[in-house]
Amino acid sequence: MTDALQNGGLFHSARDIQLAREHADREPILSALRRLDAPAGDPLEHAQLLATRAQFYADDKAAEAARQALLQAETTLNERGDLAAIQRALAWLSVVAMLGAPLESYPAGTNAITGLLEGAPAELKIQALWRGALSMAFGILLDDHARVEEGAAVYRRVIDERVHPEGYFKGVVDREGAKATYEAQLSWLCAIVLMAEMAGRAGIDLWAYENRAVGLFTAATYTHFYYHFPEKWRWETGLTRDDARKIMRRDGAFLELVNRRSPPQGIEHFLAEQRPLYSLRAGGLTTLTHALTPPKKKRWRLW
Repeated sequence: MTDALQNGGLFHSARDIQLAREHADREPILSALRRLDAPAGDPLEHAQLLATRAQFYADDKAAEAARQALLQAETTLNERGDLAAIQRALAWLSVVAMLGAPLESYPAGTNAITGLLEGAPAELKIQALWRGALSMAFGILLDDHARVEEGAAVYRRVIDERVHPEGYFKGVVDREGAKATYEAQLSWLCAIVLMAEMAGRAGIDLWAYENRAVGLFTAATYTHFYYHFPEKWRWETGLTRDDARKIMRRDGAFLELVNRRSPPQGIEHFLAEQRPLYSLRAGGLTTLTHALTPPKKKRWRLW
C-alpha cells in the first residue's frame, strides 16, 4: 500500500483526521461524531464507520471490529458489473485503505474487484466512469501506476467530452427520454470529485485539469445551483426541493470536498440543511474529514 495513505485513506489524509480531533468540541465536528455513533444495518456501511472511528479515536477495538465487518461485507461483493456493484467495491476499498491492511488479507474481495475491472469499456457511460474510479483506487492500493493512470484517463475524457460549458454532463442529462436526470448529474459529478481527491494520493493533480476553462468546478457549480432551484432544472419536469434534498442526503457527501477546494456561491445554506454529510458511496463521513480547512502555512520573511 502506498505511503501516501499512511494513517489516512483514499479520500482523506491523516492530517484531516488530526484537524477534526483538534476541533472535536465544536460544530460541525460534534454533529459528525454523533453520526459516527449511529447504527448501520449494511455490513459495509458498518465497516466504514467503524474504520473512521478507529482512525479518529485511535481505537484498536474499533479497528478489529471494522476488519471483521469488512470480511462480512467482502461476501456481498460480486462481479456482475452493474453500477451498484462498482460503487460498493470502491467503498469497500476505501475501508481497506483506512485500516491499512494489505489487499492480500481479503482475497475474495480482491478477486471480485479484479473481475469488475476486466476489459476496458469503450463507451463512456456511467458504469465506465465509476469503473475508472475503481481502477484508480485499486491502483493506489497496489502501487500500480497503470491502473491509476487508467482512472485518470477516464477523468480527463469526462472533462474533455462530457462537461458542457454551462456545467451539465452532455449525453447524460440531455438525452432524449432520459429519466432521473438530476440524480445522474450528481452521480457523474460524485465520481469525478472522488477521482480528483484520490489522484492526489498518487501525486496527480486532477482538480486543476480543465479543457478551455471548463472543468470539475463548472459541473459542481451547476449542480449545486439546481439543488436550491430544482423547479428550474430543464432536464426533468417535476423535480422538487424535497426531491433534491433526499437525493443530496443520500449521495451529496462529496460536496464537502468541493467546498474545501472552491466553495460554490451560497453553499453555506446547503451545508446548514445537510450536515453532517455521510454516504457510503460518496466519500464516507466527509463532514468529519473535510468540513474544516487546514490552516495555510505561514510565509516567513526576513524583512
